[in-house]
Amino acid sequence: MVLSVKRFRSRMATKLYICVRCGAKTAALLFWVSLYMIVMKMTVFKSTEDTSVKDWSIIPDNYSGWQGAVPLTNDDSETSNHDFITWPEVDNDTIIVLKNRSKTMQKVCRQRNLLSQKVNSKEFYVDHDHGLVWCNIFKAASSTWMYYMNILGGYKKKFLEETKKIPLILARKKFPRPKIKELTEAIQAPGVVSLLIVRDPFVRLLSAYRDKLEINQQGKIKPYYRKLARTIITKYRKKEALVKAKNKVVGPTFREFVQYLIDEYHPGYTFDEHWAPYYTFCTPCAVNFTVIAKVETFTKDSMYVIQKLNLGPVLNIKAGERKRKHRGLMNTSRDGKNTTSLLMHYYGQLDENMLDNLLKIYDIDFEMFGYDASVYRSYVKK
Repeated sequence: MVLSVKRFRSRMATKLYICVRCGAKTAALLFWVSLYMIVMKMTVFKSTEDTSVKDWSIIPDNYSGWQGAVPLTNDDSETSNHDFITWPEVDNDTIIVLKNRSKTMQKVCRQRNLLSQKVNSKEFYVDHDHGLVWCNIFKAASSTWMYYMNILGGYKKKFLEETKKIPLILARKKFPRPKIKELTEAIQAPGVVSLLIVRDPFVRLLSAYRDKLEINQQGKIKPYYRKLARTIITKYRKKEALVKAKNKVVGPTFREFVQYLIDEYHPGYTFDEHWAPYYTFCTPCAVNFTVIAKVETFTKDSMYVIQKLNLGPVLNIKAGERKRKHRGLMNTSRDGKNTTSLLMHYYGQLDENMLDNLLKIYDIDFEMFGYDASVYRSYVKK
């Protein structure tokens, strides 16, 4: 009897041990599976760069590469008091300036025989609900207004701050590329504002080069532009240099990039959207924009549009409100150099003949939008 009890206890102890052991193994297995899933989620779904937008007013001046891109002029400092602006009240001076810009544009259109220009409607965004038509010029405060368009399209701010989706693609879901008829009717509708934002053409050109074709701080070139970069250096660089750089990430110099533009250009040639001339990309002579804003006077010009269309409540912008400055409006670069120093450094790689040929591509933009190209002659090689 005693022996039977001992055997029974032994069996129970063994079973209990097995249960405990199996339970421990199961718990351990569940722990490691959970840990593996967490790691996989972080690896698969998190970009190599922090793409969550903390403040949409400071994102770079491009549409598809805003995640981690660095424009020509910016300041990443979070503490500098110079990083903030106050949205101004619209005054009569601003209204007069905007009217004069439109007059200058129309005058140049007549003088250059561009009044019969065909509309490039596919680059426009038409917001019928708010009475706004906008042509998106890349590298000219485009990310800021792309954000505004997405807000006007109905996206929530929280969603836009957290999403990894490209802002342009989101905007196109709300505002598809219009046909010429739709665009024409929208522009001619009473009370509609047609908006074009420009900046100094050569500042924009350098900004595009640095963002797309210059090797970044990670020693890389934007994937989409690697083929173009290789094409340019193969065409303009000596063979010995190409052999040395065969297995390296190499970007063209600014001089090589400019020479490529000069050699490729001919009447009717279509440039990449990041350095296409304004007058061909947004066809202002065919559209006759009601507001020509400039990056250099971004807040005043934008506030005029916001107040005229009563967009303040939707965009959460009020006159007199102090907010972080748009990144593309800063006057310093990622390496601390100011814009003038950068222009002198890069345009100093060109000679006068190259500058003259480059101006043949962009001279209409300079003239049409009131920018002075003469300052660049002091930068080039003599």
